[in-house]
Amino acid sequence: MNWIRIAAAITSVVSGIIAGVVTPQPAQADWPVFDRDASRSGFAAGDNTISLANVRHLRRRWVAPYDATADGAPILISSVQLSVNRTSPVLYQETRAGTTYALDASTGQLIWKRTTQGVNITSSMPAADPSGEWIYAPGVDAHVRKYAAATGKESRGGGFPLRITWSPEIEKDASALNVANGFLYAETSGYFGDAGQYDGHVVTLNLQSGQVHVINALCSDIQHLIRTPGECAQARAGIWARGGAVVDPDPLMAGRIYVSTGNGDFDANQGGHDYGDSVLAISANGSTLVDTFTPSNYQQLENGDVDLSSSAPVMLPKQPASNTPLMAVQGGKDGLLKLLNRKHLGGVGGELQDYNLNEGIFTAPAVWTDKDGTTWLFVGSGSSVTALQLVTVGGRSTLQHVWTAPVGGTSPIVANGIVFAATSGSINAFNARTGREVWSSSQQSAGGSIGNVHWESPIVVKGWLYMSDESGNISAYSL
Repeated sequence: MNWIRIAAAITSVVSGIIAGVVTPQPAQADWPVFDRDASRSGFAAGDNTISLANVRHLRRRWVAPYDATADGAPILISSVQLSVNRTSPVLYQETRAGTTYALDASTGQLIWKRTTQGVNITSSMPAADPSGEWIYAPGVDAHVRKYAAATGKESRGGGFPLRITWSPEIEKDASALNVANGFLYAETSGYFGDAGQYDGHVVTLNLQSGQVHVINALCSDIQHLIRTPGECAQARAGIWARGGAVVDPDPLMAGRIYVSTGNGDFDANQGGHDYGDSVLAISANGSTLVDTFTPSNYQQLENGDVDLSSSAPVMLPKQPASNTPLMAVQGGKDGLLKLLNRKHLGGVGGELQDYNLNEGIFTAPAVWTDKDGTTWLFVGSGSSVTALQLVTVGGRSTLQHVWTAPVGGTSPIVANGIVFAATSGSINAFNARTGREVWSSSQQSAGGSIGNVHWESPIVVKGWLYMSDESGNISAYSL
């Protein structure tokens, strides 16, 4: 027995552990929907693999190409039975061309892909069934499809393929799909330039019964997909934020969902049915509009093309010491973060606070509760990443600034006290409490960086970081 070689091997292993270097291992957790959970927190709760002590050792492991840009974030199922002897973590992502990709998360190897045909693009993202056996995928053919997670075989029936528009040439599947409480949620908006007589709406499918409900942002008294422009005289009010439909995580709210709408007519204040530039709360089954919020300057927003819906409502953790324990944050193109009471959204002008970020918000903010029970909100913008805390004094809750990092960021995520956010050319990691940069994919030791970004954003799962970019690639980093 060669004791010298054994001693050398042990020394090598110990040295690696001391240096904080971990041999890459397959992911052991899921990231099943955009921003990890149905409430779109962007928080990898319980995932402590990457830490402030070892994050500097993240290094690129592989790069894989797509047929077009995937303008969003992937999802991940940690254990997919690909064959009798092969179980792997699998990434799923949609490209603008309407192709759904399944890649081995450890190697980048293509497992399967399915392509839809249509006249335009999508920036939506897939969602995984809680069973892990099915993937719900958007496309460019006006439908959401159901694919077997392991093989990509399409399943039909029970509402699938789910039609979400009769006008795919003017109505875009822009936001991420969502799954919660036995329902699938999809939304529509318009394309760049707001052309055509489109109407933002939410389509909800009961995954057990196949029953479908529709809520239209304009002509909300019509509760089916609008087939022709003549059915509704109004146009726009698209639902296009990255988060799409956001599910309330508090049991008291019965699983209701929230969406925000873009420019369009608002006349509900006079008893009408149009909800442009508004936050809509909808029953879990998608059948009933239960509450609304509209900024008091809605006409100004409409006239200036200043969409409220550039960001989706953010669910904040319950604050027992607050007079309004269940709150949400809504950001828009005007750069304002509006603190809202989820129990009563406030109708017209009923926000609890306006916080001016001084830059339009086109991202999905992330929410983190630290070990002291403090709630943090991280917001990415074109020129910065900003950290805010929710502070309650005398029963009144407000957002207060903590730090700003002077580097742009798309939708940030939080894992183990680290904020990850991407900008063109790099993924950057910050200490969540201080804003100090602790790692960047642009540094030489990272082994290569990403290209330009639009709405692409990262995910982090058990020591692995995944990120797509405008070059049509997806990159994987691990410790």
